[in-house]
Amino acid sequence: MNRKKGLILGLAGSLVAPGAVSAAAKTESDNSKLWQVIEEQQKRIDRLEGQDKGTSTDTSERRFHFGGYGSVRGEVNNLDAEQSGFTFRRFVLTGEGAVNDRLKTYFELEFERFGALELSKSNAVDANRFSAAQAVEGTRGSEISMEQAWARYTVNSAVDLDFGAMLVPLGRFNINHDDNQWNLTRRPLVDRGIPVLPSKAAWPELGLGISGNFATAAGLLDYKFYVVNGVNLDYEFEGYTVNERQGSTTIGVNKSEAKFAPGRGGFANDLNGNKAVTGRLALQPAIGQEVAVSGYYGRYTPSYMDSESVWSLALDGLNKLGGFELEYEIVHTDWGNIDRVAESFARVAIDKEVEARIAVSPSQTKEIVNEITLGGLAESRTGYWIEVRYPFWTEALDKTFLGRGFASPKLEPTLRLEQVVSRGSLTGISFSNRQLTGLSKEESSTVSRTTLGIAYRPVPEWAISLATEYTWTDERSLSGQTNYMQAGPNENSALSFTTGVAYAF
Repeated sequence: MNRKKGLILGLAGSLVAPGAVSAAAKTESDNSKLWQVIEEQQKRIDRLEGQDKGTSTDTSERRFHFGGYGSVRGEVNNLDAEQSGFTFRRFVLTGEGAVNDRLKTYFELEFERFGALELSKSNAVDANRFSAAQAVEGTRGSEISMEQAWARYTVNSAVDLDFGAMLVPLGRFNINHDDNQWNLTRRPLVDRGIPVLPSKAAWPELGLGISGNFATAAGLLDYKFYVVNGVNLDYEFEGYTVNERQGSTTIGVNKSEAKFAPGRGGFANDLNGNKAVTGRLALQPAIGQEVAVSGYYGRYTPSYMDSESVWSLALDGLNKLGGFELEYEIVHTDWGNIDRVAESFARVAIDKEVEARIAVSPSQTKEIVNEITLGGLAESRTGYWIEVRYPFWTEALDKTFLGRGFASPKLEPTLRLEQVVSRGSLTGISFSNRQLTGLSKEESSTVSRTTLGIAYRPVPEWAISLATEYTWTDERSLSGQTNYMQAGPNENSALSFTTGVAYAF
């Protein structure tokens, strides 16, 4: 007797047991009910056997869950150029689906500093004229980004095959970047402010690879190894218009600039025809303990330039000592011969700047400027961050608004120390007629930051934070050192106070 028939006959036997048979068998309607139950059991068994074979026979077995997180920050500081205010850091939608236990998909769509985007198009036609117009409206600094979108096929308990846009497993912050996982309101310099990572966090790449974990005598070993399109020199296009008075003449300047700098690889195709490799190996000897090494290597110059590669190594970990939590990340990245990259760039870009002047009238001149430049490179960068936390709670707060209605709230004082050292940073480039005519680099610069704060967590997925941070550099000014501070020419330090909330749903 097979499994299916045994279950059916067993069910029928239980339903027509002594004392119930005479009552149930007397009427046709009762028999119909009996067979209806048996048929429902038959369908359930079919679904179970389908799952045993790794197939899905009923779409009702599919699972999908929407979630996400968001964060907002308020800030004041002592820089002359900075203005106090609030920042809508990001709002992220996530979705996780599974056909069964061996097939899984996941996506993460981010709206960073995003308020509005509007596109309008129109055209008009008459006997003597045709016109077409297009306008784009949006909020300043906005970004919409697909941060993850991958599919996973589970081979066995220790091996998964991953395909799609996956977070690069370099260090620990990039793969654990959700704002609500952290107590402070700003991401580390290493991963965001002065990226030592080849591309700022959160950093996904398109590719495939394997991941998983398995038990060893020393603890759980977790691994990720991927082949991806990889970081590439890509451009950002900017345009602006200026009306400028010079004596009795008004000059209208229309300028467009294409700035090439390292960024995440293409999602449409591989922009340099070479693949990058990346991986992370982490040992977890106990719950709440981890130490990991990771790396990245790949060409970053486009296929129309000479080949040059970037490589990174990282060490990171998490330790719990008594009531304290210690978390850290150290990353070093080398960009190879950036002089050779600059020479190759000059050959293909022809001229850095092309300018034309047109006399519109005796009192008006129109100037058109097209500029191509290269930036964002350094011979190497090394950075670290280390964070110490002490989660605690006192019963005295249980009856206050901080504790009322929450099962296990926490207060978490946090200290973060961080530093980035850049060597040979590219600060200027000039070229004409395919020849490099000038290249300026900064020998070495250091930016450091110390942050002290406290987070109130009514539930583990929420953090309401207060913090003070002090940032300084060994250079004359912080201007151009980070991607978030607008310092003056003689401001080499900054004191900031921040507050914010990060939440998950």
